[in-house]
Amino acid sequence: MLKHATTITAIGFVLLFLGLVSLLLNYVGVDIFFLTWLYGLGAGISFAVRLLMVILGFILIFVGRTDWEREEI
Repeated sequence: MLKHATTITAIGFVLLFLGLVSLLLNYVGVDIFFLTWLYGLGAGISFAVRLLMVILGFILIFVGRTDWEREEI
C-alpha cells in the first residue's frame, strides 16, 4: 500500500463530501461560506470546479484504498 494511503483517502472523502454538498446546496440557492468565491468566477466555472471536486474525491479514494502490490498487471 501507499505510505500515506489513509491521508489520501481522508482528503478524498472531504473533497467528495464538500463537492456533493455544495452541488446540492447550489440547487436551492444556498452556498457554503468558504466556497462563495466560486460564484465570482461565473456559473459555468463554479459548476465545473464543484464537479471536479467530486471526481477528484472519487479518484483519491480509489487510489488510497487500492493495494498496488497485490494488483496484477
